[in-house]
Amino acid sequence: VFIPGDTLIACGFAAYVGVFTKEYREAIVDAFSGFLRKNNVPLGDSVDPLSILATDAQMASWNTQGLPSDRISGENGAIMTNSERWCLIIDPQMQGIVWIRKKEEDNKLQITRMGQKKMLQIFEQSIDNGASVLIENMGEGIDAVLQPVIARNTLRRGSKKMIKLGDKEINYSPNFRLFMQTKLSNPHYPPEIQAECTLINFTVTEAGLEDQLLFLVVVLERPDLARTKSQLIQQQNEFKVKLAELEALLLEKLANAEGDILDDADL
Repeated sequence: VFIPGDTLIACGFAAYVGVFTKEYREAIVDAFSGFLRKNNVPLGDSVDPLSILATDAQMASWNTQGLPSDRISGENGAIMTNSERWCLIIDPQMQGIVWIRKKEEDNKLQITRMGQKKMLQIFEQSIDNGASVLIENMGEGIDAVLQPVIARNTLRRGSKKMIKLGDKEINYSPNFRLFMQTKLSNPHYPPEIQAECTLINFTVTEAGLEDQLLFLVVVLERPDLARTKSQLIQQQNEFKVKLAELEALLLEKLANAEGDILDDADL
């Protein structure tokens, strides 16, 4: 990885490209790469933003949680986990929301809808306790009362960070996470929403749909092979995660080793 150019492309990819389909993403990356090469910015031979934004172990973990294993879904997962802005996913086939529910279940995920009676109460408790909130099935507008949350307009009260929600000031936990989902296939959001959120297009692509349909055919025709494949994929994903953990542990032990490392039996 050539740090200047490759990292710049990965950052731009995470910030701006998520809303586009596969063809546009590839065209944008190619155009940006050509521009950087023209201006003598160091780049690798083949720029791959996904390999910079996510490791094999992370993608394996996402697949285990229910994220489809095609390239576009992996890019969407990488954008979502690296984005500093709240993510608004375009998800007509409901694949992204299934993954979010599984991914965030350990973080006390709360699910609500725009205009629901208990929506503000859910936000107050989640912001204070550091839980995740998913607004599902959104339209093309966002309630004005949520604007400070969307824009992260926090206030300082002594050593605490607060956020105004309606007429209340809520203690803002750094663990709070917000996800938004719409089933609209071609929504039109105002510029302020697009500037304050990261839009991610989870619409199923033709190639991704082929892979998924092939798997369903195998499930119907040869359920034994489907079970074997699922078990092997799960094992492979677990091995990738375990390998990453062992690599991190080895580096930690090497960094903290004292004296001759050959004398350290565990190392």
